[in-house]
Amino acid sequence: MRANLATPTFLALALTMGAQSPDPEQALAKTRDNILERTERLPNYTCVQTVDRKFLKLKKPVFPIPSCDDMSAQRSPKADLLGLQATDRLRLDVQVSDGTEIEAWAGDSHFGNGTMMSLIKGPFGFGTGGFGNFLTDILTGAGVKLYFEGEETVDSLKLFRYRFQISRESSHYMLHAGSEWLVTGYGGAVWIDPKSSQLRRLLVQTSELPEETNTCESSTTVEYATMRIGTGDFLLPQHSTLHFLMRDMTESDVATTYSRCHQFHGEANLVTDPGVSAGEEAPPAPPPISIPAGLVVPLKLAQAIDTDTAAAGDVVVATVSAAVRDPKSNEIVIPARSTVRGRILRMEHSLDTPRRFVIAFQLETVELHGIPSPLYAIQLRDDERQAAKNAPSALVERSHQIFLPARGASPLAANFSVTSKAKHYVLPRGLEMQWLTVPQP
Repeated sequence: MRANLATPTFLALALTMGAQSPDPEQALAKTRDNILERTERLPNYTCVQTVDRKFLKLKKPVFPIPSCDDMSAQRSPKADLLGLQATDRLRLDVQVSDGTEIEAWAGDSHFGNGTMMSLIKGPFGFGTGGFGNFLTDILTGAGVKLYFEGEETVDSLKLFRYRFQISRESSHYMLHAGSEWLVTGYGGAVWIDPKSSQLRRLLVQTSELPEETNTCESSTTVEYATMRIGTGDFLLPQHSTLHFLMRDMTESDVATTYSRCHQFHGEANLVTDPGVSAGEEAPPAPPPISIPAGLVVPLKLAQAIDTDTAAAGDVVVATVSAAVRDPKSNEIVIPARSTVRGRILRMEHSLDTPRRFVIAFQLETVELHGIPSPLYAIQLRDDERQAAKNAPSALVERSHQIFLPARGASPLAANFSVTSKAKHYVLPRGLEMQWLTVPQP
């Protein structure tokens, strides 16, 4: 009798243990099918990317510069060879449509015009769509090699870890080298939740990269979470970190968070006038007003800019503190209290000696009679302010020493550079500035 009673108990225990520890191969196959099924249904969407970058260099220079293999072997948290050189922050919108990814300044909506990416210097991470190529290689690629490495606890979850290796011939990992794009093989690991069949983490590591890239190696870690897009739940990156080891022995860390992801409809029509029905055409908007060059525009910053929270890509708002008149007709071109909007282009904290904060932004539009009109202007320096004050009219001729902007920088950017040992700096609300309108660059 005891044997008969023990047998079903033993079987139930065995079945329970089997349910708790599914077959690694079946678990990965189910996760793959889940990801691919959701990817096929994934609608077009946009997310906000906040990118924090750290730039590191050796505390004591080493000559001659060692090989990439030697540099990689020397990298260790205990070695303490690196010092933080500078930090900066970017905030962008990324639009993903049919697997194609386009970036824009946050809130700009002018995706893919090319001006934004030309202003971003240094290493930059992928957006949410860029990781899809990795998953395609790993889950469906013919040249991938997969190995189960066991169970691992991550954030209180018991996850299965798999190691993978992808040859260069089967890879879609593209690297920019000069004017060309190069393909490289890579390896890494994936972590999946066998209970929910969800991907939780992805690690991508390159071997030594081609010399043309000026990079020894890079590694990327992506944390995934389920997000609501439209009417469905989809697995999207929540946070990623990208690390570069450069051939000049410098290193950089790029940490990206993704937020406010939502579906967009490219064919949707936006009706802003509730008095116009869907079948009627709204009257054409009045054309923007052309602002003549040579006018001095006094501004007050309408909101503080705090280096702890602000990022390149954020909107800057200022108000016109006094009416700007046409020097010929004396008519008001820009009324007082008009709203001016611009964009932060640079938000950097340099920790080299002397330590300093650099905030750069440019003006973009001025609202005249409810219509945003383009505003092309440069900030006046102290000597130019005095010249403007002494001029008989608001028209100022610039016929003295000029200062060239940094290569690749916007010619309209105003740079605020402050030497300080503080941890953060604030451009205060109400900061008074004077700008000079110029022809469109």
